[in-house]
Amino acid sequence: MHKITGWRFAVYIALPLVLATFGAINLTYDLMRRIELGGNFVEQKRNEILIQDIIKQQEAELVRLVGENAQWTDAVENTSGVPNRRWFEQTWGHTLGAASYDTVAVLDSVTGDVLMGRSNGKDLAPDFDLFGGKLLADFEPLLDTNNPRRGVASGFMQTEYGPSIVALAPIYLPNQSNSKNGRVLYFSRTMNDSWLDTRVKQLFLESLAFTDGKVGSKAHLQLKGLDGQNSFALVWKNFGLGELLTSSLSGKIGIVLSFLVVVLMGVGFVCWKLVQQLTDDQINSQHKAFHDHLTGLPNRAALSDAMQTLHDAGQPYSIAFADLDGFKEVNDSFGHEYGDKLIFMIANGITQLTAEAAMCSRLGGDEFVVLFKGEDAAAQARSFSDNFIAMLKHPFDMEGRLASVGASIGIAETTGELAVSEMLRRSDIAMYKAKAAGKNRYCVFENAFDDERNENLSIASELKSILSSRNLDVVFQPIVHAQTGEINGVEALARWPSTSPRWVVPDKFICIAENSGLIDSLGELILEKACFHAAKWPDLRLAVNISAVQLNNPGFVQKALGILERNGIATNRVEFEITETSLIHDSERAKVVFKALQQRGIKVTLDDFGTGFSSIGYLRTFKFDRIKIDKSIVSKVLSSTAELAVVQGTLLVARGLSAEVTAEGVESAEQGSVLRLAGCTELQGFHYYKPMLAAQVSTILQKVKVAKTPRTVVSA
Repeated sequence: MHKITGWRFAVYIALPLVLATFGAINLTYDLMRRIELGGNFVEQKRNEILIQDIIKQQEAELVRLVGENAQWTDAVENTSGVPNRRWFEQTWGHTLGAASYDTVAVLDSVTGDVLMGRSNGKDLAPDFDLFGGKLLADFEPLLDTNNPRRGVASGFMQTEYGPSIVALAPIYLPNQSNSKNGRVLYFSRTMNDSWLDTRVKQLFLESLAFTDGKVGSKAHLQLKGLDGQNSFALVWKNFGLGELLTSSLSGKIGIVLSFLVVVLMGVGFVCWKLVQQLTDDQINSQHKAFHDHLTGLPNRAALSDAMQTLHDAGQPYSIAFADLDGFKEVNDSFGHEYGDKLIFMIANGITQLTAEAAMCSRLGGDEFVVLFKGEDAAAQARSFSDNFIAMLKHPFDMEGRLASVGASIGIAETTGELAVSEMLRRSDIAMYKAKAAGKNRYCVFENAFDDERNENLSIASELKSILSSRNLDVVFQPIVHAQTGEINGVEALARWPSTSPRWVVPDKFICIAENSGLIDSLGELILEKACFHAAKWPDLRLAVNISAVQLNNPGFVQKALGILERNGIATNRVEFEITETSLIHDSERAKVVFKALQQRGIKVTLDDFGTGFSSIGYLRTFKFDRIKIDKSIVSKVLSSTAELAVVQGTLLVARGLSAEVTAEGVESAEQGSVLRLAGCTELQGFHYYKPMLAAQVSTILQKVKVAKTPRTVVSA
């Protein structure tokens, strides 16, 4: 056994201990260095993800705003020709300074000039630089409405106000090929010091700034401009998670050495959990971006991506676009909470009806689209539509409340050659064809639908010219007293001008007027012409039909009163007629308008009673002055006891509500006799008078004396 001498101790004990100590210290230093670098890396990645999400959210909000506003009927009308600056100020200008945007402009797509614009409370000059020295023409390819983003371009740019998020799009209506008016809508949000300070506080950063120079080793995020090139970078200083960790350990080196494994495991676990949390957040964020929050189904963005993938691959597919019939009534009757429950139940039903290969999506509201792919996609879409309609025939039980809805479904098919936007357009057109055909059915798109659409566009164009020239014809059908046969009033009816080379029935051109934004002008012209002639018949009441769309016009009541006053028509001579189905669009708005009219002496009549959602609740809610029984019921009073009972029941309810009752569509003396005996106060129909020109009304009033019984002579 060797004696442990000084040198042996130094060689065999001290040196290994020193080496071990230095090794441990070096290992600890290396580990702490790794901890510092790892912490800084995790913090860097966290900040990159969060900052990128904030930037993308801001950009997505601008893209959404410019897309929705650019594809808006009012925007097309008010920016065409001479731009409507007052409308611009009231619509877009008054919201400046909100979180979404602080600069808005309407540009000429040819010259790039600013036609209307505001920023920071000031109007923009026509030559104001919105693109950092570039021209609008530089970005013309991005504004092609046939691209997947439908002409919406966005990116980052250095403007006169500093770094900004910019979004722009051509102003047009997607479903109307001739609606482009040569205007471009521009929104931007300046990322100024206030904006940066808010993000610094949100993300716990020491600083956040923009630079268009070199970033070096600074924490940064490159931002791309409208042209797809790097425009500038966002740089910041991290809080220093790694340094914070190592500084807390430096004073406890002995503990670190003793519990090195535990500390490493703990730090590793913390880092792993942090990265895992960031990963989970990113996955959740991506899921929310492509899924509906209520049903969990894929949303419009996910559907468009899936359709684009099939289009790029040239694969055949079909889509079934379903819009629920009667859902608004459920929402209004039961409340939005039950409406959401019904949407969720229907979404589950759709999922159960479709194969796993089909993609079920919710576009929003009560609209669903199911995507089928493969050679038999068309057959799958038809089969699903039949099954879905059959499923909806059974009421849904929601906590003891039964709700019934139907569905109108439009089917579009392609072998892969049609663009995504075209497929959605076709399915939308087919869906509305299904609604027009009676609802609760499906319709497959045909090329003839576009022919009809083009014809409707042509009619709308001609109608616009007719309204400009005030060349519309208005005829009048007399309304007689049920007991005496005396003419009590006339109903004004619009007719397509006789001078036009073609004839368009009223139901068609009125519907086209509603869909093309011309109904307000049409309604005002009808009322103006009707009042002009009615001024010659001071003893007659004047009935004029109004559209539900007119009720939504805030200026409707005042414009109507102005027309009456201008033509010398007392308000107590006038009745406005509206159908039952029109009331379901916005019942609260209808109540406000009716009350305003009745307070000024104008009476309100419920037209076509018995064809819509007839209920005593409607009659009590709206307090109608008169009820007109529809001709579909009148035509059967002689052959159907059920229809006669409807008339008698209506009369009982009307008496209880102090409302008069008129029966329209009377075509025989026998019908008139039955309705008179039942208690109707007035009668209207071909048996008494056909619709006629104003001059014919004047002639009859001069010749016809007060009769004791209803007339049976049809007018010439």
